[in-house]
Amino acid sequence: MLTVDVRSRVEPELKREAAAILKATGLDISTAIRLFLRGVVEKGGLPIDLPRPNPTTLAAIKAAKSGKVTDVALEDL
Repeated sequence: MLTVDVRSRVEPELKREAAAILKATGLDISTAIRLFLRGVVEKGGLPIDLPRPNPTTLAAIKAAKSGKVTDVALEDL
């Protein structure tokens, strides 16, 4: 099987931690990346669900970006 190199730049600590976790499950980083990419192809997108902000959070982000909200305490929420 013909293969190509895939390069990615990540923080050294992230690579060390991920490699240790993967090794404990019997995988190496290359295999994990290959599994991820196969999942992308099979699903036709990311093979994981990413959290999406709800309408309240979206409104707060919009207000903050427009400068309408500058400081909010947790007690105010």
